[in-house]
Amino acid sequence: MAFHKINTIYLNDAFDPKSNNFSFLRFALASLVVFSHCHTLGGFGSEELFGNPQETYGGFAVISFFILSGFLINRSYTTTSSVWRFLWHRILRIFPGYWACLLVTVLIFAPLIYLFENGHLNGYFQTQIDNPLRYLSVNLWLEIKQYGIANLFVKNIPYPKAFNGSLWTLVYEFKFYLFVAILGVLGIFNFYKKIILYLFLFLWLIFAFNIAVPGIASKIIPYFSDIYLLKLLIYFLAGCLYFLYKEKIVFNNMFFLLSIILIVVSFHHNYYNLVAPFALPYILFWLAFKLPFISFDKYGDFSYGLYIYAFPVQQMLAFLGLHKRGFIVYFLVCILVAIILSILSYKFIEKPALKLKKVRLRFM
Repeated sequence: MAFHKINTIYLNDAFDPKSNNFSFLRFALASLVVFSHCHTLGGFGSEELFGNPQETYGGFAVISFFILSGFLINRSYTTTSSVWRFLWHRILRIFPGYWACLLVTVLIFAPLIYLFENGHLNGYFQTQIDNPLRYLSVNLWLEIKQYGIANLFVKNIPYPKAFNGSLWTLVYEFKFYLFVAILGVLGIFNFYKKIILYLFLFLWLIFAFNIAVPGIASKIIPYFSDIYLLKLLIYFLAGCLYFLYKEKIVFNNMFFLLSIILIVVSFHHNYYNLVAPFALPYILFWLAFKLPFISFDKYGDFSYGLYIYAFPVQQMLAFLGLHKRGFIVYFLVCILVAIILSILSYKFIEKPALKLKKVRLRFM
């Protein structure tokens, strides 16, 4: 009797750093954030994912971003010659586009609204309420401390005051870059990678306790009084683990379907937040290596620009009354304008900045 050996395929076998769907997924997730925000910013009701209060469309997109980021940032660290060069690359990826967005908001978006409301620009930079120059200075290092500008967007708009509510996640992203750098310097990824697994499980337990007893996380570790820090770190670490153990994670369609079933069942029975950190990463990485959109970023990666520019575009168009034309019109015009801005951001800010990756500095 002849026996045929069944070849087991692992995640590492499916992962090709030059041929994958990460760019497509990031763009799709950024678009999902736009879709989600259109509900609130256009006054169309709740952003809840399929009407379930456990998650919103935007929240689902954000945690998915952090899963993918955990994988890619961990790989970036291991393939970069030094921790300083790694940090330099991360700074180039996040700050130039972010700073440009702040400037465009203060010098173009907000003045246009101010002009529309007042008929002139007199006093714009001197306003005492949410001063434009203060908006730049206090938000310069990613942590958003001022959302409004010049007392604009305070009336006749479904979601008042905020010019860009999407930027709040960027400070967490950069904190996790620094965390990866520290772990790398300590040799965790090379010699003690089980620590990442233990840390992931420990944080997941704290998060689970916090679901059962709201507020308990901050009592266990005061740093987690910011529950978003805990939640996003769990998903980021999940992505890291998929990279660290890619040679041991079995990659097949059955586990993909099983993961989807777990998500659906947990969503229905209200324990989605406990299951998602385990099941959602498998779904995302299966899609990243199985979908046919590997050439999606042929002309550039526009997901970051879409994410950071969509919110002010949505606010401005709501201010002009476009949301009154209905959700579909509002969403389509918002995403079209945001995509145009994201292309400009990539071509004139992000891409030129990324070319500086090869700059040789003494300490690198």
